[in-house]
Amino acid sequence: MAGGVMAGAGVAADVSAAVAGLTGYEPAAIVGGGTDVAVFGIGGTGVSTLLEACRHIDPTLRVESGRWGARADDAAVGAALLVVDPTSSVGAEERGAVDELRRRFGTVALVCTKIDAYWEWPRILRAHRATLDPREELPVFAVSSTLALSGTDAESGVGALLQWAAEEMAAAPAQRRERARTGAALAALGQLEDELLAAEASRDDDPENLAAHRRRVLESRDRGRADRLAVVRAGLTRVRSETIADIAGGTRALAADATARTAGLSARGRDEFARWLTDQTTAMRARVDTATDERLDEVSAAALLGIDAAAPRPAPVAGTDDVGPPFDRPVPTARRSGEDLLVVLIGASSGLGLGRLIVAPMASVHTLQWVSMPLTLVLGVLVAVLVIRVRRSAAVRAEMRTWSGEALNETRARLEHRVGSRVAAAEAHLIGQITRYHERRTRQAAADIAAIDEQLRALRTGAARQPTRDRLARVRALRAELARV
Repeated sequence: MAGGVMAGAGVAADVSAAVAGLTGYEPAAIVGGGTDVAVFGIGGTGVSTLLEACRHIDPTLRVESGRWGARADDAAVGAALLVVDPTSSVGAEERGAVDELRRRFGTVALVCTKIDAYWEWPRILRAHRATLDPREELPVFAVSSTLALSGTDAESGVGALLQWAAEEMAAAPAQRRERARTGAALAALGQLEDELLAAEASRDDDPENLAAHRRRVLESRDRGRADRLAVVRAGLTRVRSETIADIAGGTRALAADATARTAGLSARGRDEFARWLTDQTTAMRARVDTATDERLDEVSAAALLGIDAAAPRPAPVAGTDDVGPPFDRPVPTARRSGEDLLVVLIGASSGLGLGRLIVAPMASVHTLQWVSMPLTLVLGVLVAVLVIRVRRSAAVRAEMRTWSGEALNETRARLEHRVGSRVAAAEAHLIGQITRYHERRTRQAAADIAAIDEQLRALRTGAARQPTRDRLARVRALRAELARV
């Protein structure tokens, strides 16, 4: 058995070397032998729900959301899933995304979600596969994340998907690497075969066909740029408006809670109230950052589908409010002023008047006249103390209510500025990625146009053209050999 595995590995290595020499692509350069499964898709296809369903059924298998573009941690991923759904259409960009995943990971599967909601999903899935995997080399799964989360595992299809992933991960690292290399090699050969067939079809002796092909290449040079930019602008506008609405709702809720807490606040609870408001605003900032990250990821996934995003997404804007509360308002402190003396006088006067009113009946009793004056003074002092306490409590509540309102207004302004800065940075990043991608397409289109012009000149001068049939035959022979490995 060991000898058979080593012999198969040697054949696969020879075929991989032949593929590298023919296509210029070396699968072993990026394929690793990790234990994770990366899930890819665009917004609305149900990626997050599928991740939740997979973790619900089999928490031991590490299934994570993948990111588009070649990354350094691809070597730690063993397989990749591309998620589609019956409501979305697929085309050249999605086909390019499949080719990218096969080149990066080798082991790739197609997953169709939401089969419980659309009864025509088999027909749509067959059409999707005809576009994304015309040679039917990839495993295909149809799942319902809703059924899996509701406890109906047997009918959801998620169990079969996880069983396939577990079998892939259960293989020895060397065997996984060979499978991945084989898948990546098949992808490279398939792409080259498509290019050769297109070149063979375009290399016609009829100059009109070549001219028509030249026009198609020229027209497709900037195709999709406006749509991607529109997705970026509309998506970032939605991110900004939804996040600012969340900030407004959060600050209103905190303001109402703060008002309720200050209704029974005393001077001793001033610091505790300030700590509570600081903790609440800091937690709100963390929630806003998390929501902004998720929304920006959705916009990036939709705008950069099929684009190798080499540059990382901009990090959150760092500032002084990251290490403390999202506001800079010192807590009001207790102060003594001339108003306290005036309140003492008013309280004493009120107390003396109340004391005289209470002890007035005692003046008619000869034996109680001597206690009337001390009792009047005592009542005056008690009323003065009560008036001072009530006044100070009311002043503390008013001060803390005003302070909390100013702190929340400052918090809201800072968070809105933070969201605006992050959205602006994300817009510059995404537009730069799209611009660079279409610049590469423009250069490729220019090269294709130059090649077509060369063919037209060769036709006019009668020069011989380089045949592609030998290379096409070699590609098909290698594909057949890889299918037997």
